Amino acid sequence: MKKGYKVTDVKREKKIGVAAENLNELIQKSCKKLGFNVGFVECKLFVAEDGTQVEEDDYLDTLPSQTLFILLKNDETMITDFDYYYNMIRSTKKEYIDTGVAAKEFLTSNIKEKFRVFQKYVAAASDARTMLSERAQDPQWFVGLEPSEKTKEQSMSKRVKERMKGYYYKTKSALLSSELYTNSKRGRGKKLIDQFLIDLRKLLESNKYNEGYFNRQAEKNVRLCNENGLFQCGGLWNNNECAYQGEHVINPYRSREERIIFQTWNLDHKIELSRSIIPKILDAIEWLYSENIKCISCENDFKIGCIETDSESRRKVDNPYW
Repeated sequence: MKKGYKVTDVKREKKIGVAAENLNELIQKSCKKLGFNVGFVECKLFVAEDGTQVEEDDYLDTLPSQTLFILLKNDETMITDFDYYYNMIRSTKKEYIDTGVAAKEFLTSNIKEKFRVFQKYVAAASDARTMLSERAQDPQWFVGLEPSEKTKEQSMSKRVKERMKGYYYKTKSALLSSELYTNSKRGRGKKLIDQFLIDLRKLLESNKYNEGYFNRQAEKNVRLCNENGLFQCGGLWNNNECAYQGEHVINPYRSREERIIFQTWNLDHKIELSRSIIPKILDAIEWLYSENIKCISCENDFKIGCIETDSESRRKVDNPYW
């Protein structure tokens, strides 16, 4: 089934619409419509919003219709939408930058009180339809979703799979663009990264991309919400609980508005994917590459080792990447 997308080039001078069934078709049509004088195999496709490279149909399938992509020739460098427009505004509209600084101060100061205000808005929503499940029972909740999504639980399971796939492909994109991977003199580093990504994907696939995380009807030890669909923040990624004492909660099953807000709601305040997790993975692979390996259990040194991808093992050790 074909989906419609928007595609532009690195200069954002021309934006085109393309209907495609798979990644190759999308790149071929985009290359032709944008007038690129190179073959489609010499082009790469990126998500404009965050700069993630789209390399597989599986990832493309997780992105919604009308997603904006940047098509680059191999010798061009990706610039995200944020960086592009920020640099443009910065060069011409200083007052906009000052406004942004003021907005940042608003979002970072007195944050507990702002959470209380948000929570009052959430609490004001009617609970009457929260426990309804089927589309026919609460049609307003399903506005904007695919007709194939018949229950709230099915829809939320689909959302978590999309989110998990997105995390995987962003991780993959970051690792494949690292110096350890691209440096041709470090072939073993490339092999270690390739193997880690294979193991990680197999683990995600075997767990069906953790489809039960957002499903309130899943087993208690699987889901991240309670039986009513209420999610409570677990605190910062390296803490055991949230500092906001039960105020940082959301129930996407209650209303369409909360479902939409939940799309950008992180379960641990912020995802440390780029700033912490990916660098730690690269550090671990670097240690393997240099044969500087110490077992976390017995503290003995070894010449060979592997990166542990299993989430259960990560909870049991101090260094979560072995």
